[in-house]
Amino acid sequence: MTTPTSKRPRPRKAPETAAPTLSHAEQLQALHTREEGKTVMYKQDAWGHIETRFVRSQNVKAWEEKGFFVR
Repeated sequence: MTTPTSKRPRPRKAPETAAPTLSHAEQLQALHTREEGKTVMYKQDAWGHIETRFVRSQNVKAWEEKGFFVR
């Protein structure tokens, strides 16, 4: 049989603060800011689905090797 061990209480985690809610226009602005200066690349699978990636300019060659093409 095992001997009972005393459990130490865990310290409580600090409550997480909710992120501020953004309007649709603010979300789009943030998205465009993140994608600025990047190259848009696409890849189509056998079912016709298109995968879109926003790639840094120096990584375009590596993504082309993965089967993606530039718009």
